Amino acid sequence: MGTSVSPQSPSSPQWAQPGHLVQPPPPPQPGLPWRPDPPRPGPTWRPDPPRPPHPGPTWRPDPPRPPWPDPPRPPWPDPRPPRPPWPPHPGPTQGWPKELTLTVAKTAVPPFRPRVVRLRCDPPYGSHPRAAEACALLNRAQGDPDRIRARQEFCRRDYDPVKATATGVWNRRPIRYEQTFSNPCVMRNATSVVFSF
Repeated sequence: MGTSVSPQSPSSPQWAQPGHLVQPPPPPQPGLPWRPDPPRPGPTWRPDPPRPPHPGPTWRPDPPRPPWPDPPRPPWPDPRPPRPPWPPHPGPTQGWPKELTLTVAKTAVPPFRPRVVRLRCDPPYGSHPRAAEACALLNRAQGDPDRIRARQEFCRRDYDPVKATATGVWNRRPIRYEQTFSNPCVMRNATSVVFSF
């Protein structure tokens, strides 16, 4: 009787292929023992030494300057030619009416609502805010605002036209005055306080 060959498992070395061999893990390498890092030296920063106190502010205000001398200005020439005086009125004028209605209106677009005041002199009263001064000027001009002596003040050349009118009676003489000025400053120079309201 022949000998029987027992089957072998595929995991046996006789059945194992070279590509299927399992390599054993490498032996452990002896390493260096771990030691903690040496302590580092502390910070080398030191605070700055205290500074000496500041001696105080060195700024001083400028001394006051003397006022700038304003040279005298020549008198402003009146462009209007001198008018002849009114002829003397015959007879007394005591008790004759001196009443005027004064208006100031701006002629811009749209036009503004005109301001209207009434002035009566001897004695001065009415809705004019400076009735006494206006009456004194009109008495010297015999009620005609166009005869008031113009003031000599500087005005800017702004174009803001205003229209001034005066209607009424002065010593039984009818007054009808109407003038358009380039701006209120020019009007005040020409008529003083008569139309300042």
